[in-house]
Amino acid sequence: MMRSLYSAVSGLKGHQTRMDVIGNNIANVNTTGFKSSRVNFEDMITQTLSSASSATDDLGGTNPKQIGLGVSVGSIDTLFTDGTPQSTGKNTDLALSGNGLFVVKNGNQTYYTRDGAFQFDADGNYVLPSSGLYVQGWTATNGVLNTSGGVGNIQIPAGKSMGSKTSTVASYVNNLNASTTGYDISSLLITYTDGTTETATSYSPTSSEGKITVTLSDGTTAVADSGNTFTTGTAAGKIWTSEAKSITANSTGTADITVQWDADKNISNYAKVNGSTSGTLDIKGLTSGTYTIDGNYTVEKTIDNAVSNGDGTVTLNFTDTSDGVKNVTVPQPTNGTYKSGDKFTVNLYVETGTASAGATVTAANGQTVTIPTGSTATLGNDYIYSSTATVQSIKRADAGTYINNGKTVSSVSVVTADGDTLTGLNGASYKANDTFYPTVTTSVTAYDSLGTAHSIPVLLTKSGNNTWSLSLTGGSNAATITESDGSSTSVTLTSSDLVFDSNGKYVSGSGTLSCSYTNGAADQTVALNLVGLTQYAGNSTINDTTDGHAAGTLSSVAIDKSGLITGTYTNGVKQTEAQVAVAQFTNAAGLEKTGSSLYQVSNNSGTPNVKTASDLGVTITPSALEMSNVDISDEFTNMIVTQRGFQSNSKIITVDDELLETVINMKR
Repeated sequence: MMRSLYSAVSGLKGHQTRMDVIGNNIANVNTTGFKSSRVNFEDMITQTLSSASSATDDLGGTNPKQIGLGVSVGSIDTLFTDGTPQSTGKNTDLALSGNGLFVVKNGNQTYYTRDGAFQFDADGNYVLPSSGLYVQGWTATNGVLNTSGGVGNIQIPAGKSMGSKTSTVASYVNNLNASTTGYDISSLLITYTDGTTETATSYSPTSSEGKITVTLSDGTTAVADSGNTFTTGTAAGKIWTSEAKSITANSTGTADITVQWDADKNISNYAKVNGSTSGTLDIKGLTSGTYTIDGNYTVEKTIDNAVSNGDGTVTLNFTDTSDGVKNVTVPQPTNGTYKSGDKFTVNLYVETGTASAGATVTAANGQTVTIPTGSTATLGNDYIYSSTATVQSIKRADAGTYINNGKTVSSVSVVTADGDTLTGLNGASYKANDTFYPTVTTSVTAYDSLGTAHSIPVLLTKSGNNTWSLSLTGGSNAATITESDGSSTSVTLTSSDLVFDSNGKYVSGSGTLSCSYTNGAADQTVALNLVGLTQYAGNSTINDTTDGHAAGTLSSVAIDKSGLITGTYTNGVKQTEAQVAVAQFTNAAGLEKTGSSLYQVSNNSGTPNVKTASDLGVTITPSALEMSNVDISDEFTNMIVTQRGFQSNSKIITVDDELLETVINMKR
């Protein structure tokens, strides 16, 4: 009798516990990210009145006689099923779906939560505002994200600035029209800067002012200075490449130099050279070394003997005097002495020099040329050499003009066989009965080291089947652009023809823009990447993008379904700012609740595996929060069942009370 009484009491306690859990579930029906719990009952210890017996020859086996002593709470499980994402429209809210939890931190204490109601605080920290806990993840450095390291606080300050980036590559994509119409040239109308015009059947301009790049039929390229005039299809003749700055001797081309020494031109403070305190010496037939005016003539010599002069100096006589340097008089060393067989390096100044054919000369304009047969080069003089090779093309190496019939060209118009007048390129050559192709003009936006944008026109002109040439304004390979602020930009284009195969695929072709500015920005080069171009019949849809940008300020952030935070700046650039971390547990139900929708690691939860949402196979819904996974209909059903269970156990106590009363009354 007493056993049933205590069994009923345990039933009351168990069902009360279950009612407590149900009440907590219902109370948190609208708690963000809440995970409901359930109670599992199990029977308590059983009293055995008799054990089971085995069968014998005479009798069969008997079952044990056992009386249960009540019920106990076996477990209270947390159900980590997903709640429904509810859109909030707030871009910092995150809803997590799948086996994962957000990681938040307070000092050295790490917590885990499904509550993604995050926001940025006054210092730009990404936090859980209800508690101020820092959301954990990986912060990018200049847009570069490394998720292989440990996690930390995410901080993205409002108004964060982005420095400018100098453009280095302009990448072209899309199509050039393979069916670009070609027009038969009937005649040419040339307009000059003096206002006069001329009708001609051919036009082959010469270059004037500035550096000129001339490609010759022998494959060489010459960089000529202003004053040169060239005509395509004719022999180059004399080429002027400006002042000879240095000469280099070799085994096929020797150099003759004049060296000097005196009080001001004495590199090593020699008292005398060849017995004189000053003078010059002609050294001929040098087969090595590079020489410039006021540069060094340096040679190592072997001492034949050393003669003390009694005045604190010693004269060193050398064994090899083929260059004319026989001896030098130098101060007596304070420690040690010079002796026969020692090495001594002589340094003298170069006054002038001349190199013969086969040697090389570098001119002031940067052109390096092997001196052709019959020519020489003298330091400090303009270097002029002759070439019988035919001029194949003429391009500007810097801004200049084009000359035709001794007059500066203003514009060139092509009159077609159909009578149409089309605009030609000043730097191109045209001839009646040839084919003229209109030019496709693009604009490369180059950002300099100060973040200023410069629009540089790049022209593509079809020059034959599957071949296009690149040029700048007017068909030249150089241009000077006047900017809106009054500064100027000088651009030089170095390029090779753009070639496609018979299937319209890119084969070869490249270009480099060399830019210099008067606004204080550093000189720069921008490579033209043409690999992404195709040539098919249809419209020309060519487009280019550069990798540089101006300075900017962070204007907004957005978070994608993998938890990647991307910032948008006022310069139009989108940059990766951070990545939200997600933790995954083998047994998430084993986590301990600490209140405020937070969990901590327990002995049975397993260790957290912290990675990105994509790595763990979970999904983040941005601008949304995860609703509670409490099912009201289930909870009310469980409440009814629990209530009836409680009532049934209370009835046992009532009946036991009546039985006890009957027993007590038996004494009467």
